[in-house]
Amino acid sequence: MSLFSGLIKRIGSLKQLRLIVIFFLISLFVWLSSKMSEVHTAKVDIYFDYSDETFETYRVDEPAQAVEFVISGTGFRLLFARLFTPTVYLSMTDIQTDDNGLYFSKPALISAVELHYRNVLRVNQLMLDRLDTPFFASSIKKVPVRLQEDFMLADGYAWSSELNFIPDSLYVSGSPEMVDSLAYAFVVTPTNKEFTTSLDEKLSLTSDLQANYKWSETQVHATQKISRYTQIELRLPIEVLDPVENIDVSVIPAFAQVSLRVPVQQARQIDPSQFILGCRLPIDTVSEFLGVNFEKIPDNIVVNEITPSQVRYFIN
Repeated sequence: MSLFSGLIKRIGSLKQLRLIVIFFLISLFVWLSSKMSEVHTAKVDIYFDYSDETFETYRVDEPAQAVEFVISGTGFRLLFARLFTPTVYLSMTDIQTDDNGLYFSKPALISAVELHYRNVLRVNQLMLDRLDTPFFASSIKKVPVRLQEDFMLADGYAWSSELNFIPDSLYVSGSPEMVDSLAYAFVVTPTNKEFTTSLDEKLSLTSDLQANYKWSETQVHATQKISRYTQIELRLPIEVLDPVENIDVSVIPAFAQVSLRVPVQQARQIDPSQFILGCRLPIDTVSEFLGVNFEKIPDNIVVNEITPSQVRYFIN
């Protein structure tokens, strides 16, 4: 019987001990909550990054450095700020310049930090008078647009107009040595695509240009007409163009076989009289051969081959 009474007393004492522990923990929580709700002051490291970069500046790669601020606020918010180093973004519209370069003033830094914390934390002290930035004044240049690769055309199709870009030139910004070495704004063509209709697409600058420079635009509108073509062959006489008076010149052979690509809708209207195939006498008399080419040819016709492309000549 005494054994049971001892156990009951022991259990009762354990309950009291547990209540004491629970009461202590609740009191500690209440005290900590009260203290953490009060305003405290602490040092906080803050990293700065930049937004709203302008066309007139370029950035060099530099490791970010933490700036130490003395900040006041509630204990909970200060604890969070110290545990997780914040990154505050500075707008490039607030940047200033002097003989030493581009920088942000002390008031601008303080304002940016307080705005980042929605004014629930206040800056008490900042030893830094200015923050020099990794930005420099850009060199700006206008360069023409060029195509880096040729478009793929399906069999039986060919371009029937010039390739046009809108706009045909772009402004580029960056470091002077890089911008001065840039001659064109290259765009890339769509990959693995065969064109059977007229080109009317937005083309992007090459990835290396977009990564290393700033541009007034990163896309251009490319247009070029395309038509369905068929192949025809004609036998045309070779004329001597701009003949010299009182000199009779003959060429051998007197005819040439030409292979042409002609738009399907024009094929039936093709007539040999629409073409003039000829050659010109050389300025010197040493040349033995004359080059053969078209002096007159209808629009939208593509020359595949002229056989022969050169002829011998002799003066009668």
